[in-house]
Amino acid sequence: MTVVEAPVEVPSSLFQRLTQLLMSQHKLVAMLKSAAQVLAIRVLGAGLTYASMVLLARWLGSHNFGIYAYVLVIVTLLGLAFSAGFQSSGLRFVSSYLARKRLHRLSGFLLQSHKIVLTVSVLGSMMGIGLVFALRNVIESYYVVPLLVGLLCVPIWTLLNQLEATARAFGWVNVAYIPGYILRPFLIMSFVGGLVLFGGAADAVTALWALIGACAVAALVQALLVYFGARPHLAGTKPARHTRYWVGISLSFLLIDGFRMLLDNTDILLIGRFLDPHSVAVYFAVIRTSGLVAFVSFSVIALAVPKFAEIHSTGTTQELQKFVSSVAKMMFWPSLMAAIAMACVGPFLLSLFGADFSAGYPTMLVVLCGHVLRSATLPVEYLLNMTGHHRDTMRVYAFAAVASIVLNLLLIPTLGITGAAIGTYTAMLGGNVWLYRLVRKRLGVDACVFPLMRATVTA
Repeated sequence: MTVVEAPVEVPSSLFQRLTQLLMSQHKLVAMLKSAAQVLAIRVLGAGLTYASMVLLARWLGSHNFGIYAYVLVIVTLLGLAFSAGFQSSGLRFVSSYLARKRLHRLSGFLLQSHKIVLTVSVLGSMMGIGLVFALRNVIESYYVVPLLVGLLCVPIWTLLNQLEATARAFGWVNVAYIPGYILRPFLIMSFVGGLVLFGGAADAVTALWALIGACAVAALVQALLVYFGARPHLAGTKPARHTRYWVGISLSFLLIDGFRMLLDNTDILLIGRFLDPHSVAVYFAVIRTSGLVAFVSFSVIALAVPKFAEIHSTGTTQELQKFVSSVAKMMFWPSLMAAIAMACVGPFLLSLFGADFSAGYPTMLVVLCGHVLRSATLPVEYLLNMTGHHRDTMRVYAFAAVASIVLNLLLIPTLGITGAAIGTYTAMLGGNVWLYRLVRKRLGVDACVFPLMRATVTA
């Protein structure tokens, strides 16, 4: 007699949990592979950028290098302001529209966002040039011409960043990062180095013209790659128009990004106001050198941000928690080890810029501590933005930016560049603690790497 066994019934909830687990693991593995690719590009790009900065400091001298660094920060801030927030909103909208197959909206958003960014940046740059020219007798004389040249670069810089954000949202790692992080610094180094090699005199203005040329070439290459990459996705798709909605959300992101950029760059702006270009040069070298410890964090978060929006749209809170916890671990521990290594070789790396740059080592130690502590909760800086709670982030960054300005105004005159580092990272870390609590409240997700801290906050 044949015995027929009854099939064992497995609860559907178990199947759902297994499916969610497999999907989460698949997303994590895919992100790890892409993060490794981004890390490789960033290592090469950071090496080129760092080499170009060292060579520029040597070729220009600390005074002119400080002027170049100061203008570069202003170009960066204006590039963000004139993006109208589309650099960040693009990560949210493009990722969401791709996940939901809303190609009509995707096509419309891509067309409108790039058109608006280019128009606003050109008009803003022209207004900035007029303002600098009108105030030429008020601004320090050694900043006037470099500022005028730097403002010419702003529209190209802004467009390049918008193209990078678009490529990131599509998941095109090479297209997103190679033009800006490898091609651009290589061209800057080549342009200025070629001039010096053939006996020319290099100064801050020369370096800024090289920046314009490098950004133009990189933007052209990236624009072609993005266009031909997106065309197969959108072939035959009629663009949908939701401009007012997109602009409204993007402007909220602009405020968030603006406050964040002020938080990141207020120190250099105020050092340029209270101290001399040499101090700007030393602090800029410290920031760029210390920033090397953020390789892994940058690579991971760059790929995790679109996934936050995707999982929030299509997944569960448990899946988002699992993903965020993995991301937090992948950012913190490598950052800690890199910071320890950087503390050991810091004096040598600073001396590459020039003999007088080693004086910035105490400031470097402060910045390294700030980097490590910040990486413990770094996902909170992006989670709210990608899940529809961007207004909370805006309030936090507004508070942190004001706190940074106040602390820098108090500390720079007395402690110099070390005071700038203390003030800036105190404000950053305070903002992250606030964001951490908001993420727990709004999303039910714990974005801290330390279980002990979770237990403390929960209690």
